[in-house]
Amino acid sequence: MAEQLLDEMIRKIDQITASLDGTIAQISNMSTAINAMSQKFSEETVSLTENIRLIVEVLKQFRTRSSESMQALSDDFNAQIKELYENKAIENIREEEIKAIEDIKNAAKAVANNVYYAQLLTIIQSIREETNRIIQARFRT
Repeated sequence: MAEQLLDEMIRKIDQITASLDGTIAQISNMSTAINAMSQKFSEETVSLTENIRLIVEVLKQFRTRSSESMQALSDDFNAQIKELYENKAIENIREEEIKAIEDIKNAAKAVANNVYYAQLLTIIQSIREETNRIIQARFRT
């Protein structure tokens, strides 16, 4: 009986060992999966960090270049103003504009005078035609 009890205990210990081997295998598989997930997470984190770094670098370059572009435009504009001032082109433009305004005023006066004379001629012609009608009407009667 002791031998039978011993055999049964050995069998139970073997079952427990087999069960523990299965549990250990499952734990080992879970550990491998967790390590793989951890590795993938680390890789994704590094990739995300690199992408963010690249975006920040692009933004820095854009800001630098846009500042340089604005400065270049400002410098060019200032140089052109300085050149105009040094060549007295602004005064020349102003004088030319004053002459052009005077010419426009003179042309407007001439047009107004021409319109006035045209109206007078139309009135005179109407008076002449009316006078001719009256004279012809008198000679007929």
